[in-house]
Amino acid sequence: MNWPAHARARGWDQVRLLSCGDSTFKYDLGSEDADGGQESTVSVFTLGRDGSPRHSYTARPYLSDDIDQRGIDLLTPAWHVLDLTPQGRGDWYAQLDYGR
Repeated sequence: MNWPAHARARGWDQVRLLSCGDSTFKYDLGSEDADGGQESTVSVFTLGRDGSPRHSYTARPYLSDDIDQRGIDLLTPAWHVLDLTPQGRGDWYAQLDYGR
């Protein structure tokens, strides 16, 4: 996938994406382990009055041990509407590309 084109097509030209590079950042927050296994992780950062970054919190959006792939739904309440329909969401999960 061509990520720059993907972002431009969605109007994400003002989104600033950063990489942790070779730092320990992703390990410190628990979003990746030493073997490269990744975890869903939500982190919140703000800027202090002096302009320095401040870490507010990091959490794993799991609902429970047996429902670990939909915990992020708490941040996307529109998906709950699908859960209230007669057929529900089924095995549908959000994707980056739907074969347009």
